[in-house]
Amino acid sequence: MARKKRLSLAVAAVVVLAIIFAAGVLGCGSDEGGEMLGGEAVSMWDKTAQEEADMEAASSALDASPGEDSRVEEFSGNVSDVSALPQLQLLVIKTALVRMETSKGEYAKIRTDAVSIASSVGGYVESESSSKDDEGLTYASITLRVPSQNFDEVMSQVSELGEVTSSEVSTKDVSSEYVDLESRLKHLQAEEAFYLTLMGQAQTIEEMITIREHLSSIQLEKEQIQGRMNFLDQQISYSTVTLTVEEVSPEEEEEGFWASVKEAFKSFARGLGYLAIGFFYALPYLVIILILLLLAWVVVRRSKKGKGEVPTPPQQPQ
Repeated sequence: MARKKRLSLAVAAVVVLAIIFAAGVLGCGSDEGGEMLGGEAVSMWDKTAQEEADMEAASSALDASPGEDSRVEEFSGNVSDVSALPQLQLLVIKTALVRMETSKGEYAKIRTDAVSIASSVGGYVESESSSKDDEGLTYASITLRVPSQNFDEVMSQVSELGEVTSSEVSTKDVSSEYVDLESRLKHLQAEEAFYLTLMGQAQTIEEMITIREHLSSIQLEKEQIQGRMNFLDQQISYSTVTLTVEEVSPEEEEEGFWASVKEAFKSFARGLGYLAIGFFYALPYLVIILILLLLAWVVVRRSKKGKGEVPTPPQQPQ
């Protein structure tokens, strides 16, 4: 009994010691966790407070800054400067066609005045053609090239030279084509410079020949593009004004019966003239036909004459 009692007391003492040790460990952990949690909370609070303080300081600095208005004005000025940038200039080819009528024999004066108008602004005559009909009336066309900035002025002056029956003005925007040609030309120039550099570094004849072939192709394409750009420059710088002039007969003032009779005689005379011209055109064919008819008549006559002859019977002696 005494032994069992001592064993029970020993077990009880071990349990008490275990409980005391566990309580001590848990107490230390709680203190450390509290300190860690408290430290983290304090640091987050300090950070938030610091950010709020910085924001208030920045706000007060902006409010107290004497140069804010000037900065705002400067920014506004920059925005206005951007909006005031010049727009891309359009590259336009202008072409005009003016048709007019005038009295008989007046074309020579109109031509002289038109050439003078073009020359006064630095233009020139590009082409000209004229013809006359049976009545001596002239139909002519003259093409003028004038500086583009004087196009409207020239059109206004040319329209006053005679009675304008129609006027057409057309424009063609070649801005995108010109920009594309410029980009291609720059690219080709860079390629040309690259191959010229390779040409100086070539080690064999085959390499030089290959590089030379590529270089020749690039230079040919570059010359074609440059030629097209030169043509567009010429068309843009100088506008085209084509003037067609038709001379017309003065209207007859006579009316009534005698005017109709006179017109009928004129028509009859014109008809006889056309008939005579047609006869002379057909004369060679008429001569050939006449010769063929004559030959046919001769042949037919000879054939009839041969059939009509009857041989005379010989006379018997009496």
